[in-house]
Amino acid sequence: MTGISVEPSERGKYTVLTVNGPINSYTFTELQEKTMKYAGKVDLAVDLSGVSSMTSAGIGVILAAIEDAEAAGKRLFVVAPSEVSRLAIESTGFGERFPTVASVKELPA
Repeated sequence: MTGISVEPSERGKYTVLTVNGPINSYTFTELQEKTMKYAGKVDLAVDLSGVSSMTSAGIGVILAAIEDAEAAGKRLFVVAPSEVSRLAIESTGFGERFPTVASVKELPA
């Protein structure tokens, strides 16, 4: 089984979590721990460009983080979703709930 890496970095006023690998029922806890550490506390960007597969477990984590951010008056953006993560998000019918930008350079000030 291949693992996942979720690495935080700073980009201006955003904390960026760069995710690499599959997000599934075996790996989502790593993503959950990192997103919940920051969501609602800082403006957050989750870079999904390195995601190789994504199940409903990952979608649920990101949606919960979006809701936490909104409730706290913070922002959360999905950055550069890979084709598989974009399709997974769109397949839920809630694609409009996931604010998306093409790159970290496009994060609003």
